[in-house]
Amino acid sequence: MGIPKKPAKEQPLLRDRSNAERSADVVKRKALYLKAYGEFGNVRGATGAIGISRQTYRRWVREDPDFMRDVEDAKQEFGEYLEGIALERVKNPDKGKGSDVLLIFLLNGTMPWKYRPQIAISEDSAKDLILEWRKAAQDVKAEAVSEPLPAGVEQTLTELLEKRGSAPVKDEETERGEL
Repeated sequence: MGIPKKPAKEQPLLRDRSNAERSADVVKRKALYLKAYGEFGNVRGATGAIGISRQTYRRWVREDPDFMRDVEDAKQEFGEYLEGIALERVKNPDKGKGSDVLLIFLLNGTMPWKYRPQIAISEDSAKDLILEWRKAAQDVKAEAVSEPLPAGVEQTLTELLEKRGSAPVKDEETERGEL
């Protein structure tokens, strides 16, 4: 690990330092944090490497917008590092060591805008799908004189549509299975 860690006894107590010394120390620790994040890729590893608490990290992010932007840049750099590993595995598949599946998950988490699958079903699409299932179920029911759909399936579909406020109105023909 390339992050230097000072033994606690070498650092003067906080109360013995001036405000300027404290500010300079915070600036140095923030820079060390960003460097550590580049190595570890997560908050736990970076805070542990430089000896700060998670609360300190959260305070820095909350109070310093520049630091928050720097953290986002560090996350981006770590994502690009992971991309480099992935590209190297594509170029040299025989030399790749480690789990490709874990690498995919790390890329999904670090750079979701680029690597996370972008599948989204709208409420209208879901409603249309449920209605199509109901129609198909009724068609199957009408064609085959076998067992009806389990009561739980029909009830679940009805409840889903009712929650959305789009349950079809049942009339006498629907009740008898006629269309």
